[in-house]
Amino acid sequence: MQLLDIKRIAHNILENQNIESSFIEYKKSANFKDKILKTACAFANNYMNNEIGLLFVGIEEVYNKETGEKAIPKRPIEGIKESKIEGIENELKSLLSNIHPKINYHIITDKIDDEYYIVIAVESGSNGPFQTSERAEKDKEIRLKAGRYIRVGRDSRLPNPTEEFELLKKFANFSFSSNLNGTATIDDLSYEYMKEYLLQTGAKKDIREMSKLDMAKSMGLVSESEYGGYRAKNFAVLMFAETPNKFIPNAHVEIIREIDGTDKMESKRFDGPVWIQAKQVSKYFEDNIMASYTIREADKIEHKIIYNYPLTAFEELATNAILHKEYDTPEYVGIYIYKDRISFVNHNRPLPPVTIEALNRDRSFDRRQYLNKELKDMFFSLNLIESYGSGIRRAKDALLENGSPELKFYPDNEEDNYTNAVMGINSEFLKVFNGSTTQETTQETTQEIKIEKSVSNRIIELMMMEPNITAKQIAEHLNVSFDGARYHIKKLRADGKIKREGSTKSGKWVVMK
Repeated sequence: MQLLDIKRIAHNILENQNIESSFIEYKKSANFKDKILKTACAFANNYMNNEIGLLFVGIEEVYNKETGEKAIPKRPIEGIKESKIEGIENELKSLLSNIHPKINYHIITDKIDDEYYIVIAVESGSNGPFQTSERAEKDKEIRLKAGRYIRVGRDSRLPNPTEEFELLKKFANFSFSSNLNGTATIDDLSYEYMKEYLLQTGAKKDIREMSKLDMAKSMGLVSESEYGGYRAKNFAVLMFAETPNKFIPNAHVEIIREIDGTDKMESKRFDGPVWIQAKQVSKYFEDNIMASYTIREADKIEHKIIYNYPLTAFEELATNAILHKEYDTPEYVGIYIYKDRISFVNHNRPLPPVTIEALNRDRSFDRRQYLNKELKDMFFSLNLIESYGSGIRRAKDALLENGSPELKFYPDNEEDNYTNAVMGINSEFLKVFNGSTTQETTQETTQEIKIEKSVSNRIIELMMMEPNITAKQIAEHLNVSFDGARYHIKKLRADGKIKREGSTKSGKWVVMK
């Protein structure tokens, strides 16, 4: 960044009295050597992936009682006497020499409120991680514990083990999805899935008709091995292997749901390419979980449909979990369906600058970083994501429109390495589902509420009309998946609502009264 641009940005920050943040720090004087040193080190490590870090010296931070804002610059500023500027600049250069490797920084002097101030502008580098020296720890004027400091929010601190691991991976330029898989070769990629992907993304005919090897090369899926043959990259395995689990442990999704009327859970596993997983999981939700009721008012033509969970919110959160999974961690994406909520669990945190706190607070994330950049681009091409960093906003908007509870993210600490998004059921739907009668609701709201028939009830009606109907015919008739139809039939049999008489081929269904 040009010095004039840095100077302009710094001046605007003071003019606007911006609050301290992951890239802004105010210090009244250069005497706070330990705090200046650790913040400069943290800015250099750039854990939150900012463009630059700005440390102001000669600026006192205050608490604005009227607005409740803390850590804003006091105006007019305290400032630095002009006669002391050169000496302080030299002190700062000496202080920053305690960071190794050497950081990329600029010391800039400017004026506001007719007073001088100094800005230490720290730019991120690729030769980290950066850490403070033991010499600074022993220096009586500094006394700062040696270490690799990071900046999270307004806090410059030593990282916890998970954060330090992420920091090391960042500077090692480690990208699991871009690396070659340990065992998979081009033979383990499905030519049919590759062609289907190109068809769905509108690729030209000549590309779709390439040989498998030429197609894989043009898509960057493989690299030639020094031992001969072509090795597949991890993102290629995730996108185009028949069973990614064979090469990347637990690269699948499991939906675990409560069995009605029991304290037991049952599991449904989704394997295959991750983009197929995203579609299958959404289809399963639509066929087996999503339900609605319709509100019709006597004097109006229009009606309103209330869902237990809006499809858009589920699709965004499920796809988000698949896309942002850390695939070198041997844990599957878990979607847990309870009576009153759905919980999406990933065994890794989002990459900075996105944090759990930010996921709860904000609606969109324009600077979102991606663990799996190739998957991100391919999901976008497949329209599984609409625009980068906007999925959470769409999920929150869908829940708001449906009258559902706010989306919540966990954990609420900095140590646990997972992300849990919790989507609550619509409270009115739950009330109706738990036994509110149409008559009672009509008296209270002067509205007619029509409960949409469940898949199970529709299956029973079909069996009563046609006892010889097959699971495949039921799936086609109700426009649900074959697995979805089989699931409901199995559940109806377990609940004692239907039974099968005769053989599998020539038998018939009997609905129990």
